[in-house]
Amino acid sequence: MSWTRAEEIIGLLKKQLGLDEDFFVIRRIWEKEVGISGVEISGYKDGTIFAQTRSSTANFELTTRKKEIIKKLNQYVGSSKIKNIKVEIR
Repeated sequence: MSWTRAEEIIGLLKKQLGLDEDFFVIRRIWEKEVGISGVEISGYKDGTIFAQTRSSTANFELTTRKKEIIKKLNQYVGSSKIKNIKVEIR
């Protein structure tokens, strides 16, 4: 029986959930630059940001500004990594 190191397990979980370094950079930029109240980033994977909100108003604003937000975030990460934003009302 071989043991798996905790940091390896945590690394795999972070990768599956989309919580890599890009996620944390994007989250900081989002909080600073996007400024839509009540929208929380819950993950990032394969170029898609996953966000949640409780407000249909925030959902509408995010949907309306999606292209602008993607462009602004990509300016910070230095490429066109971000391709889409999916938002869900919880």
